[in-house]
Amino acid sequence: MTVHVDALDDADGLRVRDTAEGEQFPLYADRALDPTPASTDPFTMPVDAAVAVEARELRLPVFTNVIFWQDGEVVHRADSAETADPLPRGTYEVDFSPPGAKVYVYVEDATVTPGFGDNRAAIHTESPTRMVVGVRSHHETPAGTVTTTEDPRDLMAAVSTFGSALKTHSPDRSWPTLRGHPPAIRRGDELDVPEEVAPPETGVRIEVPPEHGAIYTVSPLAYYLAASVEPGTRPRVIADGQSFDLDADDLAGSVRSVLEHVFTLDCVVRMAGVYPFRTATADRIEERVDLDYEQLFELSLAERTAAYMDVPRSATDGLLDWHYTADVAADPAYAAALPYLVDELALVRSPAQQSGHVDLTPSPNALRDADTGDGALARSAASTSTEPNTFVVPAEAGTPGQSWLADGHAVGAANPTVGSFRRGFAWPDGDGELDVHVVYNDARLRQGDPSLYDSHPFRETNIRVSHGLSVTELREALYEEVDFLHFVGHVTDDGMVCPDGTLDTRTLAKTGVKAFFLNGCRSYEQGRALLTAGSIGGVVTVDDVMDEAAETAGETFATLLGAGFPLYAILDVLGRTGTRMDRYTILGDGTFAARQSQTGAVLLHSLDTAEIAGATGAWPITIRHYPYGLEGIGSIVSYSHTDTPADVYSASVRETTLPEAARGALFDESNILLLVDGEVHFTDDLSVEQFR
Repeated sequence: MTVHVDALDDADGLRVRDTAEGEQFPLYADRALDPTPASTDPFTMPVDAAVAVEARELRLPVFTNVIFWQDGEVVHRADSAETADPLPRGTYEVDFSPPGAKVYVYVEDATVTPGFGDNRAAIHTESPTRMVVGVRSHHETPAGTVTTTEDPRDLMAAVSTFGSALKTHSPDRSWPTLRGHPPAIRRGDELDVPEEVAPPETGVRIEVPPEHGAIYTVSPLAYYLAASVEPGTRPRVIADGQSFDLDADDLAGSVRSVLEHVFTLDCVVRMAGVYPFRTATADRIEERVDLDYEQLFELSLAERTAAYMDVPRSATDGLLDWHYTADVAADPAYAAALPYLVDELALVRSPAQQSGHVDLTPSPNALRDADTGDGALARSAASTSTEPNTFVVPAEAGTPGQSWLADGHAVGAANPTVGSFRRGFAWPDGDGELDVHVVYNDARLRQGDPSLYDSHPFRETNIRVSHGLSVTELREALYEEVDFLHFVGHVTDDGMVCPDGTLDTRTLAKTGVKAFFLNGCRSYEQGRALLTAGSIGGVVTVDDVMDEAAETAGETFATLLGAGFPLYAILDVLGRTGTRMDRYTILGDGTFAARQSQTGAVLLHSLDTAEIAGATGAWPITIRHYPYGLEGIGSIVSYSHTDTPADVYSASVRETTLPEAARGALFDESNILLLVDGEVHFTDDLSVEQFR
C-alpha cells in the first residue's frame, strides 16, 4: 500500500500521502475529521485506498475541475463559478483530483454543489454527510522486460509489445493516465517475450525495412496504435485491410504527421465516451471537417485507424504542438532506451539528425582576470588544457524538448542514459521533505537566493546551505543521500574547486545525489561523472559563464525546479530569459522534475511591458505549455484568469488576453509563474500598479 490518508494535525481535514510518488497534499473540511477505513467497492474508477468521513464540505487548496458521475457516466462537469450549480439529490461519484493523485469522493443520497473561490475547488452538501474518499496513485513502471538480440527482426518483436501497456484501445488512450509504461528492453542471446506483455492483437501493423533506424523511428507510432512491427519492402501502416504509405525519404517526418493526426482526432472523438469534455480543439476541427464522433468511437482500433487515415491531414494540421523529440543513433546499443522515450510519447528521429558541431575553447585564467577588478568574475579557474571541447548541435526539432542518444555530447538538449531513465523510478524514495543542498564554494561569487527552491505550497523543502567546503567535505556531501545539490563555485578540467584543492568527481565510485545543478564553468565532465555514479540527471555548463549571468541562471533554475518544471522546460525558459543556451545542457532524462507543479499543468505566462503600454483594455499575454509524465500531452488544461477556453494540453503557445477585471485576481494568486521582459517572477511578488 503506497497511499495513506490521515487526519491533518494543524487544520480540519485530511492529509493524503502517496509514498510511491513522494507526493502529499491536504484536503480541507468544514470540521475535524476522524477517517475510518472503507471499502473501495462503490467506486466506478479504480482506487488504491478509501476512508469514510462525515463532513459538509471538502476543499482542495488548488483549482481543479469537479466532475460528477452516476452509474459510470459523467452527468456534470464544473470548471468555474458559472457552472457551479447544485445537483439534484442523489448518489454521486465525484472526480476531485489535485495534481498528486486521483481523488474520488463517493456521496450517497445528498444534494451536492461544486464550489470555486480564490483559485480553490470544493464540494458542499446541505448538511453533514457520510463521504467516502478514494485515492489512486499515479505510480507507473514497466510491467515486464523483453529480451531481444541485435537482430532487427527480434527488435521488431520487442517493439510490437509496446501496445500491451495501453489501458484502452478506445480514443480515451489519448489521456496520459490511460497510457501505461511500455515493457522494458534488454539485450540478450535470444528473443524472450513474457506472457504478461504479449503483443495485443489489434489488426494494425506497421511495415518497415528490417533496420534499426526505421524500427526506432516508428516505435512511438507502434505504441500508440498498439501495432505490430513487421518487415516490409516499403514503410507503411496497414489497418482494416487498407494500406497507407509512409515517406521512405522522410520517415521521421511522415511518422510525426500520422501520430499527430490520429492523436488529435482521438482527443476530439473521445467526447463521445465517458469524458464528454468540449475543448477549443474540437471547435477548430469542426470548422474544417464534419465527423461522426459516436460512430468513430465505437469502431475497433483497426477500423478507426483506417477511418482516421481517410480524414485529410489539413483537418488536424497545427491544432496540437508536440512537446518532445529524441535523436537516436541507429545502433542496437540504444534499443533499451526506447521504452522510456515512447512512454513520454516522444518523437524519434533515427539516424540522429544534427546541424553541426561547436568547438568551445577554454578561456584564460578567469580567476586571475577577475583580480584585475573588471567585475566580470567567471566561474572557472586556471585550465590545465587549451584544447577545445567539441559538442554536437542537434538539428532543430520544432519541439521545446529534445534528447540526444548518439555519439558525442549535445548542447541545448538532454543527454540521457538508460541508467538515468531507470533511476527515475526511484524518485523520490518516500513522502518526506525535498532535501536541497546548496554549496557556495567561493565567497567572491554572487550567491543568489536558495529560498527560491521552497516555493511549493504542499511539499516541504529542507534547504541546507554550505560555504567553502573542503575536498573531504565536498566528497562527503556527494556521498550523502540528497535529492538535489546546487553547486556554486569554480570548476576546472581537474574538478570542482575547494579552498584546499580540487575534487574530481570522476574518482567517485558512487553518489547519493539524485539530481544536480553544477553552476560553474565547463562543468559537463564533472556532471557526467555524477550521472554514471548514480544520479538521475541535472544541468551543467559546457563553456565559461560570467558570474552575473550564472547567478541569474541559478535563481531562475531554483524557481522553476521548485515550482515543478521538468528539466527540458527549465532549459527552454532559460533561453527566454536571455541566457546563452550554448552554455548549458541537460544530463539525464530531460522530462525529469523534482516534484509536480501546484496545478498539475506546467504553464509559463509571459507579459511584455512595451505591448501592455500600448494596449487599451485587456492586456496581451502569452501562455506556454510544457507537458510531461502523467500531466502529459492529451490532458485538458483550464485557465483561471485569461480569455482562453479549456483545451487539449500540448506544447502549443496560446496568444491570448488578460481582461482588466482579472488583473487583480491574477496578481493576488500565489505560485503562478510570469515571465516579464525576460525575468521570471511569481505573480504574488508583483502588482498591477507596477505595470502602470
